[in-house]
Amino acid sequence: MKPKQAILLLTALLFIVSSAILIAQESKGGKENICEVQVRSTDVKNHYEIEILLTNNKPITAMSFPFLITAGEKMMYYDSISFANSRAEFCAVKIPNPDTANQKINLGLLTSMTPPLKYIDPGEGTIAKLYYTSDKGVMLKDIVVDTTFFPPSNHLMGVLPDAKTNIYPAFKYTVLEEE
Repeated sequence: MKPKQAILLLTALLFIVSSAILIAQESKGGKENICEVQVRSTDVKNHYEIEILLTNNKPITAMSFPFLITAGEKMMYYDSISFANSRAEFCAVKIPNPDTANQKINLGLLTSMTPPLKYIDPGEGTIAKLYYTSDKGVMLKDIVVDTTFFPPSNHLMGVLPDAKTNIYPAFKYTVLEEE
């Protein structure tokens, strides 16, 4: 095989492989669905902000965010939630359901209940900010946030507009150290 033919064959093969990868990404909807939680200290001792971020590649009409928020032997206490300037600020139903005894919280969102129907459009950004107070002696590094099962049937999941298809975002947890 001549060098010119080898280069043409290699170029064609590279084009076919690249096309297959692009088609596979499009069939999955592009970007991966990811729920990220970032924990940071506030200016007040033993008070923390837990930011919920969502990257979604399809419109979402409802979402459940069940989390275990713990600091080992010490307790974390739910204070409040903020949707200000978030991707979920417009949602018709925004229900935080804290269970301090079990160190859990379930945030449920429903985008709209009557026409005009609205969705959390594909994209990325903040969904909500949770505010917690801890027992004395808790350090930022002690706090752990994880997805959990929240009875009777809640998992980290979103519902698409057809009301039949669910997405299950990957979960990422980040502790933001003080600067």
